[in-house]
Amino acid sequence: MEEKIKEIVSAFTKVPVGDIGPATLVDRQAVKSSILLHRMYARLAEEGVVVENYTAIKTFSDLVGNHNKALPVASSIDRPPPPSSGDIGIGIDIEDLSTLPRTHDFRKDEFYTMNFTPSEIAYCVLQPDPYASFAGLFCAKEAIVKADGRHRPRAFNTIGITHDPEGRPSYPGFHLSISHAGGVAAAVAVPSKTEQAQVVSLQQPQQPSARQSKGAVWVGWLALLLSILAIILGLTR
Repeated sequence: MEEKIKEIVSAFTKVPVGDIGPATLVDRQAVKSSILLHRMYARLAEEGVVVENYTAIKTFSDLVGNHNKALPVASSIDRPPPPSSGDIGIGIDIEDLSTLPRTHDFRKDEFYTMNFTPSEIAYCVLQPDPYASFAGLFCAKEAIVKADGRHRPRAFNTIGITHDPEGRPSYPGFHLSISHAGGVAAAVAVPSKTEQAQVVSLQQPQQPSARQSKGAVWVGWLALLLSILAIILGLTR
């Protein structure tokens, strides 16, 4: 299996199979394109080598030691980011349409099922240029991840982008803009004020209420009394 992994990695990093070792980089820096990186993991998934969090993988050693044998269940239901603090800002991404894999059935291709929800696939296949639409959605997901790092560990098929009646892209907590022309797609993601306020509140320490403060005092005294009692019982034995 390790040799097969090397063959796939070599095809995307352009590093000869014989030169791939434990320290060989296999991350975004090595692959040069976000879409190509996701294509590499889709190709690996076809061989049963599945990594749920690409960002945790930096070297070939990381890849070999952190994959699962069972394919994860793809979900079309959007999940909120984990409740942890982090920096947020403006996210932007640009991708070349030519890096997308060509297929006869988007609904069965590993790359598309791993990176897009069934609803997104249904939307894109009905557009005049499906590949341009897929690239635009991919850019939007990358922009969201860049704008708010809490989304980074998530599979792209759990970040479901919808469209309002006027065709504008929409994702909870973000203002999105997508464009594509001349074989290139781009997207910008700006967190909404509500999303920014939530992150700021997570970063600020919570002030205990008066009741909580009094409760903490009583707990402290009780712990002290129990400690003294334990010492007395120990000395009388």
